[in-house]
Amino acid sequence: MATDVIYTASDLDRRRREVTDTARRGLARIRDTDGTGLVLLPARHYEVLEAVSRWYDRLDVVERARAKPVAERAPADFGDLTWLRHLDDDDLAQFLQEVRAAVSVAYHDDDLNELEQLVYDWRATADELADPARREVLLGGFDAADYVEAPRPATRS
Repeated sequence: MATDVIYTASDLDRRRREVTDTARRGLARIRDTDGTGLVLLPARHYEVLEAVSRWYDRLDVVERARAKPVAERAPADFGDLTWLRHLDDDDLAQFLQEVRAAVSVAYHDDDLNELEQLVYDWRATADELADPARREVLLGGFDAADYVEAPRPATRS
């Protein structure tokens, strides 16, 4: 924005509609009376920027946890994503790759929906893997002898 207008604090009172219209289109810069620079922008855009920043930090935390040997990892190593401890290294790598891509899309599209759905799905996967019985069913080997042909159910007359 080469033609940025910097509003003054008094413009918030005198030119309120102009300032808020500028903010709706992206952001409005305001110089307070003490010289502090302020920015007024749509709340949704701020939420996206905050989430993108938080996710980049989280991804760094997960990378550091993943760098440790599996036996030395503690749940706290994953920060506020402790549920990731149930994923193996291949799944963690896939998680990191997919979340990085979704964070980029969220930033560029100014939309968190895809990122939020992706994280929800990964958490559901980790929750399933947390239960040893479910983990065995999901990741255990397939032996054809464990399965038999089932007869067709009788019909009711």
